[in-house]
Amino acid sequence: MRKYYASIVVFIFLLPVYVLAGEYVLVKGEGIEVCEAYGENLNSFNLHSEYTMACEREINPKFTDFKKPEWEELNIWENRELLKKVENFLGLGSSFGDPDKNPQEWETILKERMTGMYATTIRTAQIDINNDGKKENVIEYNYGSCPGGNYYGAALLVLNDNRNEIDIDKTKPLLQNSRYLKKGPLSEGWEFAMYDVFVYKNVTYFDRWSGNQWPVGKVGKENLKLLKVFVTKANKVGNVDTKEICEYRFRSSK
Repeated sequence: MRKYYASIVVFIFLLPVYVLAGEYVLVKGEGIEVCEAYGENLNSFNLHSEYTMACEREINPKFTDFKKPEWEELNIWENRELLKKVENFLGLGSSFGDPDKNPQEWETILKERMTGMYATTIRTAQIDINNDGKKENVIEYNYGSCPGGNYYGAALLVLNDNRNEIDIDKTKPLLQNSRYLKKGPLSEGWEFAMYDVFVYKNVTYFDRWSGNQWPVGKVGKENLKLLKVFVTKANKVGNVDTKEICEYRFRSSK
């Protein structure tokens, strides 16, 4: 009898995996090599739900043309002045207390934010993010509990050479968010958007998984739960352009 119940428990545990298994379907970029290859990579994993690749996209070692940046996690406490600037840029300046009017309270809250499932993190890497042959100081700011929290997001920003200020001009091409207001802040719409970076055959790409964004009426349901791939390069006149080259939708097999 005990063995019988154990079998039921195992079945119940495994059932969601089979019911919710699915794949990423390429809906934009058919025939483009990197789009086809990236889709094969994503679908080589056990995609037991639409959130499997939400927080960070993995690369299967068998796809040797792909590489991931060598991210290094910064010590948030030691880099709290940079954290203030990043969160101010992202519109979170007063979300955790006022660092200018009440720095002691802000630091107390920060210490709490450094641990646990909702811990705020900043990762940094040297990446040729705009494919001009020179590496930039790219950071990934990650906030909240993806994907189960009420609020989460991962934004990509570029820092200056000293890594103490945001390079606005180099960051702009990475802000591929769904905007709510035409005259809103540059970073508007980054919430529930999880950005990531990969390199394919020595070209750098970045992607964005979009969760349930608010307000749906303004953003449009067509922008929800999509995975899009972008590439940033200099155009013929020397200006930097960002193009969306791939788009995938998750399709459940149930």
